[in-house]
Amino acid sequence: MRKKLLLLTAMMLIFTLLFVSCSKEIEGEGEPQNTPPTNEESDELIRETIIYYEDDAGYLVPVMRKIPWVEGIAKYTLRVMMDTPEQQEDLMMMGLRPLLPGDTEILGMSIDENGVAKLDLNNAVLNCEDAVEESNMIQGIVMTLAEFSTIEKVQFMFDGKILDSMPHGTVVKEPIGPMDINLEMAQDTAVQGAKVIVFFQSTSASLYDYLIPVTRVTSSANASLETAIKELLKGPMDIDNMTIDIPPDTKLLGIQMDKGITYINFSKEFKALANSKESEDMVLRAVKMVAMQYPEVEEVEVLVEGKTYNGSVQLDSISVFANQW
Repeated sequence: MRKKLLLLTAMMLIFTLLFVSCSKEIEGEGEPQNTPPTNEESDELIRETIIYYEDDAGYLVPVMRKIPWVEGIAKYTLRVMMDTPEQQEDLMMMGLRPLLPGDTEILGMSIDENGVAKLDLNNAVLNCEDAVEESNMIQGIVMTLAEFSTIEKVQFMFDGKILDSMPHGTVVKEPIGPMDINLEMAQDTAVQGAKVIVFFQSTSASLYDYLIPVTRVTSSANASLETAIKELLKGPMDIDNMTIDIPPDTKLLGIQMDKGITYINFSKEFKALANSKESEDMVLRAVKMVAMQYPEVEEVEVLVEGKTYNGSVQLDSISVFANQW
């Protein structure tokens, strides 16, 4: 009898532990905690996080924001993407808008050992006006969460159910990973080369200038830095909503790497950029952001006809990520 009592007690203890463990997973135990570095001089611990928003032209725009270190930081980041009065006021100056409706509720979130985040949202997110808004919302959520090292893909659920597709056709049946941001459709349908990401300045009448990342399909077989810079020099296809004030007829003369520094050499026309500090700032930001995407690039220096470009803006003063809050 005593043995049976001990066995029953042990079984109840095991059941209790299993129940608690499962409950924690449902409540988001697998969510990235990203333990912050110790900084005794800081009153508030902050994590710099890239969050995606949408501009008036329907382009996704990444913005580097400072997020407080809190328990469940991924959920907190998603709340910063919601269309609340506070976020509207903050984003208005940049001419951007949140991707998630204000009445969005995060019903659950957990992350498995394969890096798949199971994100359960309420049905408020199913009321997008069109396919572009719907696709941008899903893509923006995925790329924002993928900034956390423990997340590779997102499995969407809506009120606890996995749907085949959303009302405007966005397929969400399987886990979704980061996609080609602001994919530019090639004018020549025969072009099937490598894809590169370039950055162009928005023409939005906002108080602050920002850069829009564009995925461009090229005719090159190699998605190299040289290919990307050459595409940047061509400028945007959507000239109504983007621009880049690189002096006309500027050519790329070559790219060399030496002791961790990547030298990007432009033709003499590039010198005219120094005539406008505002244009100079945005062009150099675009060049640096294109270059810093490549893992082998540690530092960037711009040359003109083989000599250091000396303008009013110094490259080392430009952050790796230009759209900062």
